[in-house]
Amino acid sequence: MNQERKLSFFLPPISPVKDANGKNVTPTTLVPHKELTLEEVWNIVTGSPRLKKLTEAAAAAYGDEKEYRRLKQSTLPYVTPCGTFSYRRSDRLLAPSGLSILDLDHLDSREEAERMRRQLFDDPFLLPELVFVSPGGHGVKAFVPYDLGRTSDVKQNAAENIYWLMEYARLRYGDCSDKDKGKGVDYSGKDLVRACFLSHDERALMRVKTPMG
Repeated sequence: MNQERKLSFFLPPISPVKDANGKNVTPTTLVPHKELTLEEVWNIVTGSPRLKKLTEAAAAAYGDEKEYRRLKQSTLPYVTPCGTFSYRRSDRLLAPSGLSILDLDHLDSREEAERMRRQLFDDPFLLPELVFVSPGGHGVKAFVPYDLGRTSDVKQNAAENIYWLMEYARLRYGDCSDKDKGKGVDYSGKDLVRACFLSHDERALMRVKTPMG
């Protein structure tokens, strides 16, 4: 199986929930609920009935940008792919996971997202360990590994690998980019503490490593 990569798992909301008068009624979740392995994340994405209902509700609102964002930010759980944190801030990193997140957004259809899910998974350079379709059904999220031992500076190592991942994705998948539509690579993934919303995808792809010999 995959090496034991650990991520922080956060319950919603990712931003304050406000009432009709603009008053905060539910604060932002900044302290993680628990740590998860990548396999546990895959199990939630593929098999959680509750996440399935929440994803369906968010996807149904995809055409309404404001409502879709509200549902996504207020109802969906999320993880920090780059590692575990004691608090959702880049200077509170506990341990790196050796993973970067690649997020392709605003694809033309669910069908295109599903094709891109397989294309990313099969990319011989990236070799992502987990790939699933985004909450709205028009994007893909890929958890891409990198070498933790390349430098002794953990944060610098992560930042450099995130940068090169984004550059490679821009060049390799540039044909799917459309600045006017916001289509293509989401560069906000460069943040070390970047959150990744979980969404139901029963066909999410996870790379399984078999023992040698």
